[in-house]
Order: sequence, then C-alpha cells, then structure tokens
Amino acid sequence: MKASDKDVLTTKLYFGAAFKALVVPFNENPKHVKAFQNLDVVVEFRADDDANPLACYLVFLTEANAAKSEQGKRFKVFQGEYPGSIKMADGSTFSPTHIKMYFKSIKSLLGVFKGSSPLEMLGIMSPLFKNIHKKGMLKFLFLMLELMLAMPTAKPGPDKPFKQYMKVKISLYLITAAMSTANKLGWQDMVDFTKRQTDRIYQFQCGATLDANGKEIYPEVGAYLRVKMGQSKAGRGVYTRKRPFVLLKFPNPDGAMKILTGEYAFVEAVEKGCVEIVGSGDSFAVQFNNVMTRCQNMLIPDPKPEKKK
Repeated sequence: MKASDKDVLTTKLYFGAAFKALVVPFNENPKHVKAFQNLDVVVEFRADDDANPLACYLVFLTEANAAKSEQGKRFKVFQGEYPGSIKMADGSTFSPTHIKMYFKSIKSLLGVFKGSSPLEMLGIMSPLFKNIHKKGMLKFLFLMLELMLAMPTAKPGPDKPFKQYMKVKISLYLITAAMSTANKLGWQDMVDFTKRQTDRIYQFQCGATLDANGKEIYPEVGAYLRVKMGQSKAGRGVYTRKRPFVLLKFPNPDGAMKILTGEYAFVEAVEKGCVEIVGSGDSFAVQFNNVMTRCQNMLIPDPKPEKKK
C-alpha cells in the first residue's frame, strides 16, 4: 500500500518533532525519571510502505552509559533504521534492549498516533504483544502517553498546576519543532512563510506557575522558531542573542491553556488578555498563528473544525 504525501509528511513530523517532545516528561516527571533511571533501551518505529517506508529510533540510556556514549545524552531521537547498536565515545558499541514497534503500513501507524478511531487504534496491539515481555516496554508506553497532553481535549485545571505546566511545555516544544521540520521537508505553507523573511525570531514565553502565596513552583516556559530566507530552526527556552520579531507572551500556564485547548481563538485570546503580542512584527503574529495551527492540525485534531458549507 502506498501512503499519501500528506500521511508521509505527518509521520515524519511525528518522528522528527513529536517524539523529541518526550524529553520533557523524561527529564521532569518524577515517575518517568524513576522508571528510566536504570534502563538502557532502544525503541524503534517502522512503518512499511510501497514507496516511502519510514523508520526512526529512540535511545534511552542510564546516566553512566550516556556519559560514555558518542551521543552524550540520556535520550535522543534518530531518523532511519536502528543499526543494531549505539556508538560509544571510545569507538566501541553497545547494544541495549531493542523494542521493535513495527507497523504494516503508515496508515496503521498514524491510526495509533492520532487516535482517529477505536478500530485504527487496534494497530498498536500487534507490536505491543510482540514486545510486551521486553524490559522497558510498558515504561516506554506510559511515557509516550504523555504526548496525549498536547491534545486539545486534555484540560488540566488550575488545581493541577504540574499537569498544566507539562502540557504547555510539551505543546510548545512540539509545535515549534514541527514547524521547523515541516519547513525542512518542503511543506508549502511553511516554505511560503519563511522564504522571504530576514533573520527573525518567533518566541513563545509563558510565565512561571505560582502558588496561592505568589511563590514560584514551576519555572517559566520558552520555545522559539528562528527563520531566515527559507531556513528555520526550533529552539527551547528563551532566545537571548536577538530581540524577538514576534513575542507571544502568556502571563501563566492557565492563560496558555485557553489557546492550547481551543477555548479561545487566537484573536479572541489576545482581546481577553490570555496572550500579549510584543515586538515590531506584531502584524505577522496572526499569519504566524495561522500557519502554526495548520501544522498542528496535521498532528492533532482541530478542537473546533470548520463546518463544510
């Protein structure tokens, strides 16, 4: 079966952007920090296709093995098929537990990722049963479920500040990485958006989470997209070497939630003070948001789809 160009692109966005957002719960959610503390594992995803078979693999290492590895990180996402081992800094190789998440088609894989229907979600059963006995399988599955926080239907309230913080951070990391990846893959909307722009920073900045006494309990969140004459790069945190062309500033995670859950459209959110537009390129903010929304909707269903006329 040959997948459509759109499905191929969407899968590459999951591999190149969504999986990278797992770094947030991997590093910051105590239950996942504990679960992966003593675990060395490679999780490989493959999707068969007549024209464009796709693959990527995620490497999780203990702190000791990460320090000795060529990658130098406890978590990293690689594109392509897993070669069977990872390279160590001294030239040797290391072969962690290998979990093989192989799907019969790109459509089957996307059915699991996007949750299009209960029937399509059944595509996870075969690779799950084939790997259920392997060390780390269930731990990875629970980690991957954290991406569900990026769904507009995930609406943790102010009484769940950690969940709000995680949703905002995962969502902003995911969408900035997805936009840059889409641009590199030639998605026309992003190509048109970036091709004539000079060196510009589109920055997201969300204020810290405070308790009832005004004390910070979770830090501010930042993510940005840098564009320059058709090129793009996504980054985490607040870009400090150049003033943002457009700064989308949320006072706190609760304000960001209003947009991320689709409760308010972008313009309405600005009017209600949920987000402030700062910078000389404020007229580009709506255009940027429109492109961002179209990119996001390839990965995450639109909470308020337009009715067909």
